[in-house]
Amino acid sequence: MTDRKEELKGFLAQYLDCMKKNAAEMMDKPMPEADEELFALFEKTGNRLRYEDVYFCRRKYLAVFGCLSILDGGEAYTGKLEEVLKGICGEECWALPAHVHRDADPDWRICVDLFAAETAQALAEIVSLAGDRLSEDVKRLVRENVFRRVLDPFQKSTPPYLPWEGVDYNWSAVCAGSIGCAGICLMQEEPERLNALLKRLAASLPNYLEGFSGDGACMEGLDYFTYGFGYYAGFADMLYRYTDGRTDLLSQEACHRIALFQQKCYFPSGRTLSFSDGSTGSCYQMGLTCFLAGRYPDMVIPPVECARSFEGDSCFRFMHNLRDVLWTEGYLKTLEGKEQSSPEAAAPKVMVLADAQWNIAHGKSGGGMACKGGHNGEPHNHNDVGSFLYLLGGDMLLTDLGAGEYTKQYFGPQRYDILCNSSFGHSVPILDGNGQKTGAEYGCGSFAADGRGGCEIHFAGAYGDSRVRDLKRSFSYDPDTEVLEITDELEAETDVPMRENLVTQFVPAIRDNRVWIQGETYACVVETGEQTGGFVIEEKKHSSHKGVLESVYCISWEVPAQEGQTGRRKCRICVKPA
Repeated sequence: MTDRKEELKGFLAQYLDCMKKNAAEMMDKPMPEADEELFALFEKTGNRLRYEDVYFCRRKYLAVFGCLSILDGGEAYTGKLEEVLKGICGEECWALPAHVHRDADPDWRICVDLFAAETAQALAEIVSLAGDRLSEDVKRLVRENVFRRVLDPFQKSTPPYLPWEGVDYNWSAVCAGSIGCAGICLMQEEPERLNALLKRLAASLPNYLEGFSGDGACMEGLDYFTYGFGYYAGFADMLYRYTDGRTDLLSQEACHRIALFQQKCYFPSGRTLSFSDGSTGSCYQMGLTCFLAGRYPDMVIPPVECARSFEGDSCFRFMHNLRDVLWTEGYLKTLEGKEQSSPEAAAPKVMVLADAQWNIAHGKSGGGMACKGGHNGEPHNHNDVGSFLYLLGGDMLLTDLGAGEYTKQYFGPQRYDILCNSSFGHSVPILDGNGQKTGAEYGCGSFAADGRGGCEIHFAGAYGDSRVRDLKRSFSYDPDTEVLEITDELEAETDVPMRENLVTQFVPAIRDNRVWIQGETYACVVETGEQTGGFVIEEKKHSSHKGVLESVYCISWEVPAQEGQTGRRKCRICVKPA
């Protein structure tokens, strides 16, 4: 317990020190301007990053000077904070270009998207907590803008406010949570209006919780759990305190299951599950994790080195930044005097999320494997039914690429032309040159895991090929030897060509009729019992979520037809440490 307390104190010291260093560097620098040329770039080319780089740099100013004005006495930062608040209030539109439709909506400047709502929450809470040091003119300006741009448009709208009110994914929690917090901060002098607002928001949030699987999995990916549930928890905490404990949005058992999802996504090495628009290197929000650990005794805090630093959130969300400090400090206080305590329970070696259809196993090196069933109409969907990943230590040797660069095309009709979203960017079979089809109707017919690392998936339905009767993929994994065995069996009415496809970001090599993959520390070898050559290694390019062009290597080979058995093909793959 003493070690944990010291780790948390060290985290807080580094976090605050980083904020102060940023404040010193930014104090005499003006915020960059987000001009029309950058705003229009998304409409012209589909590029989001150039405008968003400037937009989120401005939110960094807001987070740095807003948080420090609240946490550090504030007097030294008040003048700069007022300058920043005026600048944010002077922006033409708080929403991102990707979320407005200037060609069709003459009122596009007033759009309550994720980031307009987040901005309203930040400004409202800053005025609420640091208002005694701000001028009346600045406080009035902030109030006017929060009401005009977010609170009034939402309250005057007829439910549901599109596209997010009542939906079952992160937008619902982020927007509703932000608006609820802003309302509590600014509307307490109008209790009837505030209570009407809170009643409407509370009615929409159960749908958000229903978007998680029955086992608490966020199908959008781990980072979207952090994003959405962070705002849900922030609003729940503020609402609980505003109502003197009468309203508790975290009292449901579903929230407990959702909270525990985070620890299931971490391998012992610190790498993370990257299904859907996830990442192999996700960092958790320390404040949110401490808050949930204070609520749920079986919540495990991952290694402190995996926590997101202040600079780690490229969007610089004030809600998360402030609570990384306040909630961590609050959790530390609960640990005071607890010198002796039983150690946190180690994660089980094998975890099965039957409703989400995920099978996760940890290996002795700190790595492991994970595979999934599901369907191809999931939130932030990839056509990846039957896909898997394999890692030794921290080396993701067979990978799931996770999220790519968010562009206009990424969320449009061309989504599945992008490598990381298509079957060709996942370790799944390719049938007759075709990947899987898109839509919830294309998915896993059955999923069964034995709780010991074994899993069997029937997923012919993901391909939408009427000739295919069955496609079975069986996994066997030994956590001690870290040997993964995969058997694919195809049964079709006529002969359907089948190629295996494995994906890695390390340069593979073919030696002795085997595929060798050397990572930074570990290496693995891929063997196929029936295969006698014909491996093809193709280098492809992947634009990462940060817009960095990366190399991806797809290893493929033809699976021969079984002699004398029309329509049947079978392949055994063994992946083991080298």
